[in-house]
Amino acid sequence: MSEMKRLRIEPDRADLSDLIEDGVRLHGHIGPFLIAGIRAGLLALSLLEHPGYFGISAESKAGREPPLSCFSDGIQIGSGCTAGKGNLKILDDGLPRVRFTTEEGRSVVVEIRDGPLTTFREGDIEVESIRARTLPLEELFAWTGPSSA
Repeated sequence: MSEMKRLRIEPDRADLSDLIEDGVRLHGHIGPFLIAGIRAGLLALSLLEHPGYFGISAESKAGREPPLSCFSDGIQIGSGCTAGKGNLKILDDGLPRVRFTTEEGRSVVVEIRDGPLTTFREGDIEVESIRARTLPLEELFAWTGPSSA
């Protein structure tokens, strides 16, 4: 029996435009929380030096109520963690925060900062989508880690 080919994400070489297109296909429309989720996934993979998809899990605290819940759809695109594979868990905490943990126990927590969070909720969806795409990571997110178990 042949071995199944597994995809890899190279976060430092990923084409954000292509990933956003993939995200829109999954999600149905563009939005700042979708894009922020994609970028959070890529950031975590970069910090953890991990290829995504398998051997990593994500626990999103964004909940199931839009627009914040859209963050979790972006996490799927940016990290390869999915609800269907069981390596994306979504908690109904209503917080713009996600923890990524590798099989080896290394983890990182990424959270949307208060400033962008407010403008994403209150601003024009197109304008805020551009902001989510272009803000420097340090202005968009606060993060801790990577840390070991």
